[in-house]
Amino acid sequence: MKEIVYYQKENWKIPVLEFINSLKLNNQKLFSKIYWKIKILWMWLTWNDDIKFIKDKIYELRIKNSSDISRIFYFTYDWKMIILLHWIIKKDNKLNNKEITIALEYKKDFLKRIW
Repeated sequence: MKEIVYYQKENWKIPVLEFINSLKLNNQKLFSKIYWKIKILWMWLTWNDDIKFIKDKIYELRIKNSSDISRIFYFTYDWKMIILLHWIIKKDNKLNNKEITIALEYKKDFLKRIW
């Protein structure tokens, strides 16, 4: 099985984990769905329609909750780790380049600091 790793910025903030923890109090249903989807991703049993390739080996994990779609951007490192980078909540299927750029910057920063 893989290891789930939350990307940590240089200022010690962990974007995806902070988002998930904020849901514990505000939206228990979405919290549970995200937790479950990450666990399925960890076991590599996820369904094709939940994962979408973005670019540069970055994927998004989609979690539908009523009319919103939560997206967690991630990539795999050394086939042993799944690095959760960035998250957004969207009401439509369009993905803007700003969010992709943030995920790419986080990936680049992670790879720079791990070496």
